[in-house]
Amino acid sequence: MSLADEIKERLDIVEVVSSYVPSLRRSGRNFSAPCPFHNERTPSFYVFPDRQSWRCFGACATGGDVLSFVMRADKLDFGEALRLLAQRAGVALPEARREDPKRNILYRINDAACAFFQDTLRSQQGIAARAYLQGRGIDADVIRRFQLGLSPGSGDALIEHLTALGFTKEQVIEAGLATRGEELPSRDMFLSRVMIPIHDSQGNLCGFGGRSLDGAEPKYLNSPRTPVFDKGRILYLFHKAKAAIRREGEGVVVEGYMDAIAAHVHGFENVVASMGTSLTQQQVDLLKGLAKQFVMALDADAAGQQATFRSLRDSWLALSGKSDVKLRVLVLPFGKDPDELIRSSPEAWRIAISEAVPVLDHLFTLAPKVWDLTTGTGKNQAWQEMQPIVYEQGNVFDQDTYLRKVANLLDTTVERLQAISGVPNPRGQIRRSVSSAKPGTGTELQAKDPAQVASEHLLSCLLRWPQLKVLAAGHDPEVFTAWEHRSIFTYWLQCSTIKELTDALQGELRPLVEHLLSLSLPPMDMRQKEQAVKDCFHVLEVQRLRGIKQEESLLLAQGAGEGETPGALEEISLQAIATNERLSQLFRERPGHQKRGV
Repeated sequence: MSLADEIKERLDIVEVVSSYVPSLRRSGRNFSAPCPFHNERTPSFYVFPDRQSWRCFGACATGGDVLSFVMRADKLDFGEALRLLAQRAGVALPEARREDPKRNILYRINDAACAFFQDTLRSQQGIAARAYLQGRGIDADVIRRFQLGLSPGSGDALIEHLTALGFTKEQVIEAGLATRGEELPSRDMFLSRVMIPIHDSQGNLCGFGGRSLDGAEPKYLNSPRTPVFDKGRILYLFHKAKAAIRREGEGVVVEGYMDAIAAHVHGFENVVASMGTSLTQQQVDLLKGLAKQFVMALDADAAGQQATFRSLRDSWLALSGKSDVKLRVLVLPFGKDPDELIRSSPEAWRIAISEAVPVLDHLFTLAPKVWDLTTGTGKNQAWQEMQPIVYEQGNVFDQDTYLRKVANLLDTTVERLQAISGVPNPRGQIRRSVSSAKPGTGTELQAKDPAQVASEHLLSCLLRWPQLKVLAAGHDPEVFTAWEHRSIFTYWLQCSTIKELTDALQGELRPLVEHLLSLSLPPMDMRQKEQAVKDCFHVLEVQRLRGIKQEESLLLAQGAGEGETPGALEEISLQAIATNERLSQLFRERPGHQKRGV
């Protein structure tokens, strides 16, 4: 017997359909109701207990078994529906997750907590929460579809419920559903919040988001990081949206849970939410394999413009590892969010998505709000932030077009921008140096740049000897020139094993990690390893500051020649003095300096 057959044998289709269609009523030996998939006055939807099947004789003109019904009702693919019904039927799935007993327990705890939250929302305690959801256009059908619930206001109701089911208090804490008490007893993590289940890309319930109902801060509270939940690696509703993203060739990223829910309810099923954070490399890796076009929906809040700029830029650089991927930006009217716009006018949302602008064009609009482009310092800062994305344009003609646009924006020349960059295409040079390597062969990159050599040597040491992490924790990832190395270093700081790192770096960075691990290093004792790491960081920081110093010098020279205001020149000069002082300090601290008596 197949797994699907075993699940269907254990489930009664009438019971399953009734949970989706409360109006289902007996009609002779069968059951009927208005079809849940289209509007009608006369019931044309039937469920046949004997055959364990359903059919619509109206506009849908389709039917099937319990699996096909759930797939259509919840808009799931076959695997997702199978997993959902297996949970309902109590059938064990032969999945990878069940090979890890610890992770499996955490999934089971989350499933049990989700059911508890749903029961609470349906109870007398849930009146206010249901009213809140109703006010946001979320009815009982949407509540069921997205498994929304409510956490009780008492301090330990969930803990008591889960321990009564046989889970230990320690397991509940590890699942992120309870706090670990120091002097006071442990208590539930979420209190008086609308609970939003969060699933990973495979549909496993791995964590929750909780929306405050009583004004408590923060307004939204997410599960803490656990062995199965890390919001930087998850996109809300990705498990539901991936089929639509692949089918439509475009994905839309919003910030909030309710934004994504509203989109799906109104038929925009290619929408996911970043849960209020900028896109991470892991989230981008989920998206890149599905489509070539993406839209990021932003509100018009003026706060945090510089962070928004960098988030968009970094999202684009991560996405552009696939050269034909396009990212556009939708900025909503001030005071509006996707949830409101979609509910008030789905057509307006559709038009807004179609009119989203290329990310670089949006960054041109954003730049004057972030930097003072009337000063040399502001122009320099803007160019340093914009040049990676300009040089990432795969088509040389597009690259030339955007280079001229930046020159016009900064009131300078293309030649001057290229001179500041140091090379005609700095980002392309990095890509070529990485792509020229042969991952896993043990051969070293033929890099003439000392910073490139130091960067690879440093990462190779850190990846092989995790005990050296303490020497790296205080260093800024910006010392790495190549974004590939910067990304690997950043994720390495967050991971405890190489496997965890490679899982986080799905895509083109995985082979680079393998290459770094294969580099030939001389035999070293622990003291020599520590010194090698310190030396490499020293070289990288010196190189970074030298680059800054060159740019400052060029800006000072150009500013004086162009009649830059004295105040701006003074600002650049002060910045240059600080850079010189930092460089001098590094030279005084350089390896062997005191021994040589220099």
